[in-house]
Amino acid sequence: MSPYGHGSILYREIKNIEDTKILQHDVDNLCQWESIWQMGFNKSKCFTIRAAHKANPNPYFYQMGNHTLEQVNHHPYLGVELSSSMNWKRHINQTVSKANRTLGLLRRNLSHCYKDTKTAAYFALVRPILDYCSTVWDPYTQSEKNSIENVQRRAARFIFNNYSRQSSVSEMIKDLKWDSLETRRFRARLVVMYKETHGLLPSNVRNHLIDPSNLNRRTTRRTSGRYLYHYPSTNKLCYQKSLYPRTIPSWNLLPEQARCAPSVDSFKNQLLALDQNRYS
Repeated sequence: MSPYGHGSILYREIKNIEDTKILQHDVDNLCQWESIWQMGFNKSKCFTIRAAHKANPNPYFYQMGNHTLEQVNHHPYLGVELSSSMNWKRHINQTVSKANRTLGLLRRNLSHCYKDTKTAAYFALVRPILDYCSTVWDPYTQSEKNSIENVQRRAARFIFNNYSRQSSVSEMIKDLKWDSLETRRFRARLVVMYKETHGLLPSNVRNHLIDPSNLNRRTTRRTSGRYLYHYPSTNKLCYQKSLYPRTIPSWNLLPEQARCAPSVDSFKNQLLALDQNRYS
């Protein structure tokens, strides 16, 4: 169980009917806890969501007291929209929509401001929306990548106050010296990999998503040195494109000096000097 904000999430991997009984027992324990402490869950805001590859996953319905928990196909968790289909399309669409609305607000209120003011507003209010938890939902389809980059392209036009179709947005972004949002997500994934490798993640996360035994002691023509990982084999696309399986190949190609950087800041500085095309 993981508490957060004003709510909590309870989860378990379900392999058989016994696992469903264990999870139901955990829910029952929560009901006992709320009774002992004279607190109450708002059952109308409690849901179950199943993430599974099966077309018809286990149809078990969980009970919270006398209340049957509603099953949903998607639900927000810490600002990220989780989906039972284990893809991020809905979250990405919501993120792009929110960023565009915020950018529209800036356009209506800051249209006559200086470029520096507009840039600061974009960095403070729009780009964080597009960066938030991007290591988790970083898209792999070109259409989703483009929909995100289009927000930044609109922002560049806003900053230059140039909406002419004859003007090159790519040149505007180049003049602003902005990295693409895809590049920012790529570097962010590698930073998480660095923190995982060097034990810098919180204790409740460390080694939870990647097995330390996956450390690869072998070397190849393209990879050598310390802190190399085996690539986990899987035929599930949602896992192949998730954080660690997707990042391991790029991590293994990094120079050993970067993988062994003495600090996160040092690692980030070395990433800035690398050509992403060689490692992505």
